[in-house]
Amino acid sequence: MFTLPILAFYIGYYVLFTQKEEPLMWSGGLAVLFTNLVIAGYVVSAFGEEEDFTEEEKRLMSNKYGGGQGDGDEAGPRVGAFKQRTD
Repeated sequence: MFTLPILAFYIGYYVLFTQKEEPLMWSGGLAVLFTNLVIAGYVVSAFGEEEDFTEEEKRLMSNKYGGGQGDGDEAGPRVGAFKQRTD
């Protein structure tokens, strides 16, 4: 995947844009386009992955570690803005 923009640059420079006034600029633009396509492909594949836990497993973990509500971090210490003042 990382070689696609490099290949696009050289193909654009030596094959596609040889007759243009600024073939280096056009080839760089083509490489940027392919770079953005590769990044978009990674994003689409990341959103297409299945979740690690089902909703039922998440609910069971929340009940086991957190007392019934929240996102499962209730057993941890409170820090920063969430810390209880004791003075």
